Amino acid sequence: MASTAPKKKDDGARLPIPLMVALPAAALLATCLYELLGRGASLAEATSIRVTGTLLLCCCIFTFLCRLARLALGLGGQVSAVARALVSEATSTRIAPAFLFVLFSALAALALFESPETPVRYLLQGFLSYSLVLTSVLAGILTLLLSCRTLSIELEDKLIETIAIKPIGRGSYLAGKWLGLVILNGILLGVALSAIYIFSVHHIARLSPRDERDSVIVREEILTARELVPARIEPSLEARVERRMAILLEKEPGSIERLARRGHRHSHGTEGHPELAEKDLLARARESLREDLARRSLSISPGKSRNFSFAGLGTLRDSGSPARVRYRLASQPGRTPVTARLIVTAGPASGTLTFTPSSTGYFELNPADIDENGRLQLSISNPPDSTGAIILSTRNGLEALKTRGGFLGNLLRTMLATWIKLCFLSILGLLCSSFLGFPVAVLLCGLVLLVASTSPFLLEAAELGRSADSPGGFFETFAATTTQTLATALSRYSEFDPALLLIDGRTFSWGELGLCLLWIGILWTGLSGILAALIYKRRELARIQV
Repeated sequence: MASTAPKKKDDGARLPIPLMVALPAAALLATCLYELLGRGASLAEATSIRVTGTLLLCCCIFTFLCRLARLALGLGGQVSAVARALVSEATSTRIAPAFLFVLFSALAALALFESPETPVRYLLQGFLSYSLVLTSVLAGILTLLLSCRTLSIELEDKLIETIAIKPIGRGSYLAGKWLGLVILNGILLGVALSAIYIFSVHHIARLSPRDERDSVIVREEILTARELVPARIEPSLEARVERRMAILLEKEPGSIERLARRGHRHSHGTEGHPELAEKDLLARARESLREDLARRSLSISPGKSRNFSFAGLGTLRDSGSPARVRYRLASQPGRTPVTARLIVTAGPASGTLTFTPSSTGYFELNPADIDENGRLQLSISNPPDSTGAIILSTRNGLEALKTRGGFLGNLLRTMLATWIKLCFLSILGLLCSSFLGFPVAVLLCGLVLLVASTSPFLLEAAELGRSADSPGGFFETFAATTTQTLATALSRYSEFDPALLLIDGRTFSWGELGLCLLWIGILWTGLSGILAALIYKRRELARIQV
């Protein structure tokens, strides 16, 4: 196989790759002539020049990476030969170039969408959000189609009988298929990373600011990689829950049952076990009280104050830079957002600061207020003459800026996490196609991908289905249990989703990427690969008739 099929496919793959460079180069040249002769506009500021130039760059990157991959794989053994054949097939049959064309067209359309009334920061966040989702979805579809097709078609069309007589083991053949898919996905994601970075940094971010905060937010909050430390409420939530429970048990024992009824969400019979019922009653009351105190901890009534602390700020204290704290107020239904003036106290200093409810805000503190253990404590007070309570957002309501990194590195780690997930989808497609036909294998892989991607929503739906208000019954219980089991088993897939962090300018660290590699890239992919090898080795590929 390594000496015949790959050579034929390589000869056919030489045609589309130069065309992928020649056609964008011709388009760029024509666009330059049009801008110079027709309009006389500056080439650096022309949108058409940026788009065609980006297209040419992406095609050059794709061409270079494809040739580099084929050259490197040509130096290997049997596994590399199979991988090289798959990469050559994907380019010669125009599958990979077609994907590249569709992806670039979609990214360009998103980048060129511009509303004069929309601030640039919203345009940039929208582009990053949709471009990452689009890249992940298209790459996932391509991976599933290729991984399910490359093995199942060979089995159905009896092409595997020719390969079976070659001096290559089934495990090596399967590993070569997976390696080819991994390299192809890496090439395509490299092109996508280049396009997203150029459109976001060199096109959208350079648009004229629509208001006075546009340029600052784009530079300080989006095109950056900040590590934010969430605030801890002092005293801790668990300590307040236990203290409150002790007071209720001593002075108001009747309120325990009311709390348990309010927090009762599951229907488990405990009538025949009074001791178990009492323990369950206390557990439900404690859970209800915890939820109630958690909501109140983020609310500051007039004349009241809340104490917060931030840990792990030792490097900021040693640097001498101001400690920057970010806040976000929650929207209150039925109430018009108003500007609040709150008293912030950190160490011996205190001051009155203005908190705006319409967007995220910042205030700076003296780094000398951070103690030797890297802990910063502050108190926020709502004056007695305030118009109402101030509620911090439950999601990232109060955070301290710890470090700052680059946007390109954060985008690179995001794409690497996507690549790791595609590695798992590649072996999953090979696993399903090793014992199923092409349509059924694609449907099964698509179902697994859907459950893995929507596991948080499925877990919430299963929880609601098991609540006391549910009608019950065998089918409802079976559906809720099955959904919860599958979603729990595949929940790691949706946990490692750095897209939201990237859009918010938050760091997706190398440690988080390492956990993604451990769970999805090693454990899930490794177990799926072992199972695929066992099934493929036991499958009858050909039958000799005498």
